[in-house]
Parts: sequence; C-alpha cells; structure tokens
Amino acid sequence: MSGITINEFTVAMETYGANRLENRSGSRYPVSVPCFEVCGVAFMHSGSYYIVQRDRKVPDDIMNQAMAKFGAEHPGDRKNYWWGEVHSIKGMIVLASLLEGKYATELVDELTNNAYKRLLAETAENIKTVEEIQFKKINTRKMKELRNVLSAYSQVVNPFCNSQLRFKDPIEYLDKVALKVSGKNISKNAVYVSLSSNTSSVDYRKDIEGWSYQSGIILQRNRRNKYLKIGHYYNNGLDKHSVDEVIYVDYSDRADRGYYDHPDDLDLRISLKTGLAWKTYHEDQAHLATDKELDIVISHLKDSIKRIKHRIVNKMVQN
Repeated sequence: MSGITINEFTVAMETYGANRLENRSGSRYPVSVPCFEVCGVAFMHSGSYYIVQRDRKVPDDIMNQAMAKFGAEHPGDRKNYWWGEVHSIKGMIVLASLLEGKYATELVDELTNNAYKRLLAETAENIKTVEEIQFKKINTRKMKELRNVLSAYSQVVNPFCNSQLRFKDPIEYLDKVALKVSGKNISKNAVYVSLSSNTSSVDYRKDIEGWSYQSGIILQRNRRNKYLKIGHYYNNGLDKHSVDEVIYVDYSDRADRGYYDHPDDLDLRISLKTGLAWKTYHEDQAHLATDKELDIVISHLKDSIKRIKHRIVNKMVQN
C-alpha cells in the first residue's frame, strides 16, 4: 500500500492543528472528502491516495524546502510529494509547518509520531485479535505442524498481535519500516496494518467477511532475485463464497507475473478445511495435499518468518 488514506490525512491535520473547512468533492473520485486550510492553502484529499492543493498554491520556495527535508530535488519519488500532490503523513506535516514558518525537526517528529500513535490506538483492539475459525479442523500430524507454523507467521505479519513484544515509538523506525494502519472510520468494519522495507512487505486485513495475512519477500538464489509471496486467509461465507481457510505460496523469478502458468515456478494453494491442494484458477483439478506439498509450504513459511523478523519486526521492537 502506498500513499495516504483519507483517515490518515484527517488524523495528520487534526494532530497538526490545521483549520478544518467544509468537506469537498474529491479531485479524483466524486466522494465527500475532508479539507483543511493552512496559510490560505486548502488541502483536500483526492478520494484516492494523495492530497491536493486548492484556492492557493504552495509557493515554489516552500515546496523546494519541503522536498529538501527528504533529500529530494524534485517531487517525483511519490513517497512524499508528486507534482501538486502530497503523499505521506510526515510530508503533509513538514509542508504545513514550513508554510506557517514554524518548522523544526523536533516539532515535525513529535507531530508525526503522535499521528501514528493515534492511528495505532484507534485500531489496537481490532489488530490484536483474530476471528475464531468456525469449522472443524483437520488434525493430521502434518496439518497440525502447518497450523503451528502459521501461528508464528501471523505474529510476524501482524506483530501487534504479539503481546510479548514491546514496540518503539513509530518515529524511531519510520525511516526503516513504512507503516500503514487504518485507524477508524473504515467501511465494512475493515482494519488493516501494512509494513514494508526495501526487500519485504507484510499486510494484515480483517473485515466482516474474514481476515487475511500476506507477505512478499525478495530472495537471492544463484545470484538471481526470487520473489516469494505467501497468503493465509479465512472467509466466513458472508460474501456468498464458501467458508474456507486457505494458505497459498507463489514463488517466482518475477515480482509481477501474477498467477499465470510458468512451469518452473511454484503456485500452490491448500485448504486447511478440506486438505485439498490446487493451482490458482484450477480448483477443479484439486487433489488431496501430499506430505511433500505440505513440507514445501512449511519450509517457505519458516523462511519468510525468519526474514520478516530480521528485515521488519526487529527494527520496530525495543531491545
């Protein structure tokens, strides 16, 4: 996930103390979006994933100063700024404070930290609990082993559900790990947490229809990049699809290959409800998962756990 959500924008501007204006229609999608004013510039959410300026343009010298705070010479990286757009919580707070002539590194860090802490607090109850599975579980030895590893996997994809961890303040790790968190006011009672570094990303989502854990990591194999994507999801049937719990592994030479058939790649899905295994889009050819297939999934899960801990979680927790 990239960019800034409507709720993140609202929390950032309220934390900063900007003047709230009446909602307007989004610049990209015709939905009612929040709008705030700083020094005559109206900042409003696009309705998509960025903030736009209205009524008055941010002076070029202020924009250049804002970009320089992030080591950028032009707004083309999309991490914080784009042409006429703001893409991050910290980018918005930096720009607002420069406009008002009160920029200080300590102030920006404090406000940014407080915004993320508020988002985490708003989401805390929902990201620390997981909906109970309602169907009878398969209790073969291999399936029990898989479930044990999946339990460890869930706690690195969404480390906030691990009560044993003590986290640093967000500002202490935001330069190493990008954090996205839903906060409140999300449709369908959905909540999410997304964490990413340069070589790994994890994503946890939960709504009224179930939940999902996902990860993506880059691996080096024989001096070539390999891409390992893993997902674990539960559907409770409210979306009119079958109640099921599924683990999938996608291992490929290409990050963007999707689910197309490549003979040398791994594309495997296993239902923890039925014990069946299949390739994506080929559930009609499902067969009972073999011990070899389960071992492959367990091996990739353990590899992912190890690397996510090192690349993401360890950077967020207190020593």
